[in-house]
Amino acid sequence: MAPSRWRILEGKTAAITGGTTGIGRAIALEYLRQGCNVAINHLGLERDEVHRHSLLEEAAALKAEKVQGEITSKAGDLLEVVGDVTKAETGELLVQKAVEKWGKLDIFVANAGIFQAAGFLTMDHELFDRTVRINLNGAFYTCQAAARQMVKQGHGGSIIGISSISALVGGGLQTHYTPTKAGVLSLIQSMAIALAKDKIRCNAILPGTIKTQLADEDMKNDVKRKYLEERIPMGRVGNPEDIAGPAVFLASEDLSPYCNGTQLLADGGIVDEGCSPLFQSSKMADEERPVSHKPRHRQSRGRGLRKTTGCITCRRRHVKCDELRPHCHRCIKGGQTCIYGDKRPDQSSQTEHGAPVAISDQSQTPKRQHIPPWESSPEQTLRYSQPIQENGSPSSADPPSFQTHPSTPSANGFLAGNQANLPPGPATQQAMSPEMSYAGTAFSLGSNDTGSLVARSVSSQPTFNVAITRWFDMLVGDSAFENGFADFDVDMNEPNNFGTPREQDRMGIHYMGPYNSTPTATGPGAPSPSSSSPQLLERSAPGSDRNAIAEKTKWQTPASIELLPYEQFIFRNFVQNISHWIDLFDPAQSFSTFVPHLAMWNIGLMKAILALSARHISLNPGIIPEQTHDRNDALQYYNETLHYLSKAMQYDTYKTSLELLATALIVSTYEMLDGSGKDWEHHLQGVFWIQRSQVIHGDSKGLKQAVWWAWLQQDVWAAFQEKRKTFTFWKPTRRFDDMNPYELAARSVYVIAKVVNYCSREETEVGDIALRIERADQLQAMLDEWEQYLTTEFTPLPFKSENIEEAFEPIWIHPPAFGVALQLHYSARLLLLLNKPSRGGFGGYLEQSRMISKFVNNICGIAMTLTDHASSVMSSQCLYIAGMCIQDSRQRETVLRMLEACRQRTGWPIASLGEELQNFWKTSETPNG
Repeated sequence: MAPSRWRILEGKTAAITGGTTGIGRAIALEYLRQGCNVAINHLGLERDEVHRHSLLEEAAALKAEKVQGEITSKAGDLLEVVGDVTKAETGELLVQKAVEKWGKLDIFVANAGIFQAAGFLTMDHELFDRTVRINLNGAFYTCQAAARQMVKQGHGGSIIGISSISALVGGGLQTHYTPTKAGVLSLIQSMAIALAKDKIRCNAILPGTIKTQLADEDMKNDVKRKYLEERIPMGRVGNPEDIAGPAVFLASEDLSPYCNGTQLLADGGIVDEGCSPLFQSSKMADEERPVSHKPRHRQSRGRGLRKTTGCITCRRRHVKCDELRPHCHRCIKGGQTCIYGDKRPDQSSQTEHGAPVAISDQSQTPKRQHIPPWESSPEQTLRYSQPIQENGSPSSADPPSFQTHPSTPSANGFLAGNQANLPPGPATQQAMSPEMSYAGTAFSLGSNDTGSLVARSVSSQPTFNVAITRWFDMLVGDSAFENGFADFDVDMNEPNNFGTPREQDRMGIHYMGPYNSTPTATGPGAPSPSSSSPQLLERSAPGSDRNAIAEKTKWQTPASIELLPYEQFIFRNFVQNISHWIDLFDPAQSFSTFVPHLAMWNIGLMKAILALSARHISLNPGIIPEQTHDRNDALQYYNETLHYLSKAMQYDTYKTSLELLATALIVSTYEMLDGSGKDWEHHLQGVFWIQRSQVIHGDSKGLKQAVWWAWLQQDVWAAFQEKRKTFTFWKPTRRFDDMNPYELAARSVYVIAKVVNYCSREETEVGDIALRIERADQLQAMLDEWEQYLTTEFTPLPFKSENIEEAFEPIWIHPPAFGVALQLHYSARLLLLLNKPSRGGFGGYLEQSRMISKFVNNICGIAMTLTDHASSVMSSQCLYIAGMCIQDSRQRETVLRMLEACRQRTGWPIASLGEELQNFWKTSETPNG
């Protein structure tokens, strides 16, 4: 893909149908990255909200990133328009909204489509009609609306139709689908002639085998994955991002000014390898009948090379094989999967379902191995198990399964009917991330350095690869890590190599020794009963996937980790003190209960915990007064955490594990405690990348949800100090009246995050006063609604102060988490009041002063009764916000005293908030200060 710095489509406006998942989503994100404003169409169904939210987060992240030379990011903006493409007015509305927002339309992509496999003789007529309405009629209506606008503008444009390789070949279970894709191709070709005089270029992209989010499990099946990769000359199944590049090419008049009526085939070489449309039709396993084998009428491109010897991969690639086992030199050099089979090719073979498969060239194709039956094939039609419509039309009584682009069965020889037994279950969504630019290091994942610690897994998904690689490279940018270790070699096939350089003196400790045992009945691999409880499910065994279980043993310890005596104290300090900050709004107390047990079986997580706790102890000498405390102890554990990560990141099961998620949050907390400013912000963004790649949000349940809320608590304060927006763009769907008290308390963090966004430099610089007032009123309504649903637990309990001359009247809310929730609520109201444009007038000034005094007294009154460890961090943040508005000297002294008490309990922050607040007072009282 073209680098972001090129901004190939800068200043352009595009509209895309079916832009929330798959190919449409990938094109939309790449257009945004290249500087193009994009309007996408979707149905607006509630069940698709997770896809929409993750897309908005992806787009916002792109918008926040600046490439070299940019003062402000020139990435495009995203607009969403709801509508059904089978209705002509939907295309008109999509075009209208794009033009209203950006003044023109330069590019249009007709992408929406559906597919449901069905036999020709038994096909329901409604299925045929619905497929035609969405795939062909929808393309016609929307392309016509776009063309009319482009003609009206008078400066040309580009229209791209997403057809399919199925436009060139038939399919026995696609008699309703292939005509629509052929129709899209023909429509584009005719449009190219009709609109050429108006300088509108019309071209079609024909994707081949494309992997969507539904192929994740299929790709973990080694037998299946290798078979599919063998069938494609490039050795892999396509990703949606593979179609985004061609879409950029055809959209740019600089890159493709003379392309008109083009059909751009992106199939990894299946058609070029000999599957021409005419020949391919003879290969189709449409019906269970003998397959005639037609001889090739042209010489093989591999003429003169070995055809019946060597590995399967080399023979399919038409290259000479040295036949070294288990991996030949050619495959190693080319990064291919080396597969050996029978040396004598057969005339034909059959799938487990009995469908005959034709062999195109007996001299070149080996005998196929019997493939175990599976319900779906990523090279076949990838079906949702429930009627999720990502692109085109509302569901019916018997809705089809949807995808952006189904591939032809001719590509692999399997009948589409093999999909029929797909078990029910929710479709999983992986938010697709575009390539992201970052400065690599010697320890970067996928580094070209031959001494790189890690090789990226061939089956890993670009989603979490991009997010986690970027986060890890940011970690190793720390000079302490770069200089922390001498050179060392790593053999990732040996799981007992997960020790770190300093562990040479500790080999007597079982967890650092060879892994020669199996997990005990109480370990992470122990069986658990089935349950609907998120907490119980995430504590269960990893499932029935043998490959995943085997891989997990490579990054987990087989026996519980044994700590040295001093480390046991450090570990207890985390469990009994630090974890309670993180668990403040989590009734399950995940970081003080579940995470310590995860750490007992994972070296990386344990090292992260020890690093955080050791740093906390070094900042609080009173914890162990009889011992000296050196920050280097924490740095050593921190470096050892990175050392572990550098090796464990090659495993897909680790990249999506709870252990990695907890480790990332703890590393962020370390940076928060370390007072590293911008570094902390970068780590918060790293956790955001990881969460976004796995679609983790505030309602994800279990540990994932706990991590999300703990992360947001940190990000709110960092964003407030930096006067920026918070990273999250998640929009809750649950109502306040559907929440328990702890969930209401946690939602106060989300609400103040919205207010912090309102106070950010980006939003305060908006010159539209009326818009600012309207937005403030919306936030005010949100605050009022939250307060309206508070339960009796949020009301004060009796509290008698020993000092009758206190500057603030104590307010005791129990438990402390609910008191902090109210502090956050009043802090949000205070910030909103201070940043909302005033309507003026003396009466308005007096009312504002009265409300400020009320909010300050409530925040400080609650703080006077909060003396526990867990609430001190967030309470001190609210005290700081309240202190900014205090003029009375006695109240100021009280606030400074409470801030220092919080700091003594927690050791956070290194730079005293009290001193920072005093500097603020001095600056605000200085004329023109």
